[in-house]
Amino acid sequence: DLTHAPLSCVARFGRISSSVQPPTRTPLGMVRTIRTEIIIDASIGSVWKVVSDLRTWGEWNAWTKFEDVDENPAGTDARLLASFDGDGTWKEYACQILAVDHDRHFLNWAGGVPCGLFHGNHWIILTPESETRTRMEHNEDFTGLLPALNLGMPFEKVARNYVYINEAVKRVVEARAPD
Repeated sequence: DLTHAPLSCVARFGRISSSVQPPTRTPLGMVRTIRTEIIIDASIGSVWKVVSDLRTWGEWNAWTKFEDVDENPAGTDARLLASFDGDGTWKEYACQILAVDHDRHFLNWAGGVPCGLFHGNHWIILTPESETRTRMEHNEDFTGLLPALNLGMPFEKVARNYVYINEAVKRVVEARAPD
């Protein structure tokens, strides 16, 4: 179910570069966005096996990992740990895993601070480029007062880390034997 996904992840409009966009006003308030993508030389199934197994993110990912994640995590709460410098210093966030859609290859989680101060909606969506190439889009929208004021999160580091995560997924998947 893509009801939690922003329209931009459902309807793609051309190539999306890795970037942090300045805050923009929407009907829901101020939004700051991060958009990244990478092409991985592997089948969509091979990429999805790595991306969708949140319990193993800490094995290959120095920037984001999950704890207290169920085997079938959609609709459950979890703890997300972020290392903004990839140095093993972790900051903990509560999040809810909103979707792990195996048919659409769509992963979505969100979390934030109450009272409209800060909210992040994070998603990864895979699309096949061919039988042996997959596009991975890795994005997040931040809303609330703190992102509007460029506070509450080191946005440039987070955007850089999404690129690093994308590259780590690519390395891990391409190093494995094909399905």
